[in-house]
Amino acid sequence: MGGYTSFNKVMDMIRELHAGWIHFHYFFTTHDFKRELKTIQILRSDEGRLLREEHQRNVRYLRKSLQEVGIPVVHCPSHIIPVHVGDPRFTTKVSNELITRYGHYVQAINFPTVPYGEEKLRIAATPFHTKAMMDEFVADLLETWKLVELPLFENVCPQECEFCKKPLLFEHFESRVLPPCGGLGGCPQILVEC
Repeated sequence: MGGYTSFNKVMDMIRELHAGWIHFHYFFTTHDFKRELKTIQILRSDEGRLLREEHQRNVRYLRKSLQEVGIPVVHCPSHIIPVHVGDPRFTTKVSNELITRYGHYVQAINFPTVPYGEEKLRIAATPFHTKAMMDEFVADLLETWKLVELPLFENVCPQECEFCKKPLLFEHFESRVLPPCGGLGGCPQILVEC
């Protein structure tokens, strides 16, 4: 079964009020194909490698900044920075407050996308965010976090993998560009020795 909605206000209402609604759709046009092809060409170029490096720097900076103020960041080797909230009322409230008060769009991830009790905020830095922008975001999130009376934490991230119990080595594995790489500079196929 599927459905179709076309008005932004209707989409926003459904997205905000219907916890189980997940929107999947896409009709791939020629224009979309040309845009995606250009994206791939840029990403394969020196410009793309520089963008990835800046993106990874920004993700590390934002993740570290959030952790330093006590926001419970779920550490994962991804450009997505999940923040554990654990209650759908609070994820939605924080998300709504951030967009209403400050203009920051942060997606609330609730059931059924995650199990009950695992509700999160989904934060994503880009290569175009500046440190000043990220610092402002951290301050705004911290103020909102306190406003809705969520607890702050220290050392939220464990020092070992929850599954294999080996030490976490995110500095090595979160980056796709690690020197040296056989003289190829930004090769994403590097092997990391720990």
